[in-house]
Amino acid sequence: MENENLDLDVKPAGNKDLWLFLIIIDIIFLCVFGYFIYKHFSGRVFDAPANAPRAEQAETVQTSELPQASEPVLVEENKPVEDNAPAAAPVEIPVTAVIEQEEKKAEEPAKVEPAPEVKQEAKKSVIIASSNGGKYRRVTFRWYGEGKKVAIVSGFTMAKPQALKKRNGYWETTLSIAPGTYKFLYVVDGQNTLDPYSQEKDGRSLLIVK
Repeated sequence: MENENLDLDVKPAGNKDLWLFLIIIDIIFLCVFGYFIYKHFSGRVFDAPANAPRAEQAETVQTSELPQASEPVLVEENKPVEDNAPAAAPVEIPVTAVIEQEEKKAEEPAKVEPAPEVKQEAKKSVIIASSNGGKYRRVTFRWYGEGKKVAIVSGFTMAKPQALKKRNGYWETTLSIAPGTYKFLYVVDGQNTLDPYSQEKDGRSLLIVK
């Protein structure tokens, strides 16, 4: 019974301490909260006009702290370069030497430039006579190269070499050929040779008779 009474007496004391602690915490919280509220409103009311000049002062400070543009530096142009080396003395040419050089140039014969070479036109190695209404055309062949014996061979010669006669500087023969397209070769000293002044086709010289 005594223990139960002791417990009942202790419990009320513990509750009082708890309530007292909570009250103290509330008071501290209210004080801190009230201090912040006061600080907030007092800063707006009293510090507002004071902050305005500070802002202007900050702007002036920022503008003053900006780096100023460096002044342009004038560069002197065409300034002579100082050189410690002594200037070379002008070389004097005697007047007599100049006169002698001019006399030598006058005595030398003028150089005559060679005339440009004139390209030779292609020689007519095949001459076709105009048609007189006949079936065949008169065609003259000329070989301008070297050779001891020259002939011509083609379909219009029946595959038999037709000899050319030696003229003044070339070989020549005239044949009657029907209109058409033919291939021919010159036989020069036994060797088949193309006509250098005619068209070529399939390794042979080409002849067109119209």
